[in-house]
Amino acid sequence: SLPPSLPSIFIYIQGNIFVLEDGQIGLIDFGQVKQISGRSRETLAKVMVALDERVGDDRPEDLESIGNLALELGCEFNEDAPAEAYAAVAMWLFDNTVENLPGGYDKGELSPNSPVKELKSFPQDLVLVGRSSILIKGLSNRLNIPWSLAKEWGPIAKTVLNRNAEADEKDGGNRIRFRDVVSMAKQWSGGKISGLVTRLPSPVRKRVAGVVVRVQERRAKRAAETK
Repeated sequence: SLPPSLPSIFIYIQGNIFVLEDGQIGLIDFGQVKQISGRSRETLAKVMVALDERVGDDRPEDLESIGNLALELGCEFNEDAPAEAYAAVAMWLFDNTVENLPGGYDKGELSPNSPVKELKSFPQDLVLVGRSSILIKGLSNRLNIPWSLAKEWGPIAKTVLNRNAEADEKDGGNRIRFRDVVSMAKQWSGGKISGLVTRLPSPVRKRVAGVVVRVQERRAKRAAETK
């Protein structure tokens, strides 16, 4: 596992993986190494926490939260993709323990009913993350070992996010400007925000999705404090 204090996330993929005599995993020939930093790292951490802490695989609140985070990561979906597809892709990619994907999608990546078919494009910054996850999923399936990247990274990601939040509070925080969300206020009710975001241009979509996620987080935090 990665230490909580690690300033960046490094993803390695090459295919040269060995199981040593003591059970540890050995990696050789570091042919492809990717450093993830900045906003992508923070959003990826939020995806892991949301997947790890979700109440159920079909709970609307969880699906909307995970789906908005998938949009914030920079995933682009087909215009006719149902809202469940956003969360289904995240679950398929980062949590191999899920039994039934939302929206009735199949877990097999080559299936004609795979949620991957709903993807128009995947963020280049995270391609190696996806490839690494798929590689380990294949190994775990072959060995019949349940494995979830979200469950492995979730606790670490939560620790890092909490530390970042504490640092933001000391610095005065990053306030969400009202003008960033007022234009979508009329679309807020009824869980329609994901559909609205998908129709925006890519740079704007990613920013707006980030704003939505932060607003949801603050609402959840205030609700928890009032209990």
